[in-house]
Amino acid sequence: MNAITQKRNLKSYLILFLVAIFCACNHNDATSYNEEVVVESVDLRDDYDGVSDKSTTKFKAETQGFSTEEINQMRVSNIPANLKIIKTASTRYKVKNIDKALAEIKQVMYVNGGYISELRYDKNYHEKQNRFTIKIPKENFDTMLDGIQKFAEETDFVNISTTDVTEKYMDAQSRLQTKLEVKERLEAVLRKNAKTVKDILSTENELRVIQEEIEAAQGKIKYMSSRVAYSTIQVEIYETITFKEKPVTYKKGFGAKAKEGLSAGWEFVQGIAIAILYVWPIIIVLIIGLLFFRRWQKAKK
Repeated sequence: MNAITQKRNLKSYLILFLVAIFCACNHNDATSYNEEVVVESVDLRDDYDGVSDKSTTKFKAETQGFSTEEINQMRVSNIPANLKIIKTASTRYKVKNIDKALAEIKQVMYVNGGYISELRYDKNYHEKQNRFTIKIPKENFDTMLDGIQKFAEETDFVNISTTDVTEKYMDAQSRLQTKLEVKERLEAVLRKNAKTVKDILSTENELRVIQEEIEAAQGKIKYMSSRVAYSTIQVEIYETITFKEKPVTYKKGFGAKAKEGLSAGWEFVQGIAIAILYVWPIIIVLIIGLLFFRRWQKAKK
């Protein structure tokens, strides 16, 4: 039994020894393989345009000229950046000192590239009022409104409205492009195909008409572009003042009394003269009667 047990133990040791050798060999092969692996360098192309890069570049180009707040709103609400929006605002504020407030508002306006297109000043027994219209670049519209409100004691109202003229703008551009193409064809006809005087005059007349239409379309596009580029803010600021009633009675001075005396004396003289003019026939009769009476007395003596 001891011999059989020893043989079994020997076989077990031998198997364990072979398994250990096999594992060690595999570990060495794996290590040597990992050590011999060479990582090759990969060239990164700088001109690779990913979808996100194209989208970002396009969005930056389309949103050029817009304020940060407007750009953030476009990102959140997916508003197209090529919209043509006309912004207008109507406001009324109470200020402590109307002259100082106007000067400070002008300073903010100049910093933001705006100008005043209309101004009117009014004053009554209760308040001083200043109404003016500000033209401001669209990207500084919100900044200008915040700047005005900074100098106000109270805000009566702020009304903001927008008008989308994108469709009209695109339609005007399309019509202009069509007219320019027609003009090019007419110029080509005038250079190549117009042979007679009649053909030349007819083509020139058509060119004149199409040129007037082109100028009208360009003027319309320019007007809409200026309305879009510069927003309008109508501002009314006012300062309340203490109402003072005029005195009903007051004591007259020497000068006022002397003036009234001279005026009354002159009116009296005028009254006498006018009365004499009214009774001049009676005066003449009395004078004639007095003359006859004196002659009668002399004759009697």
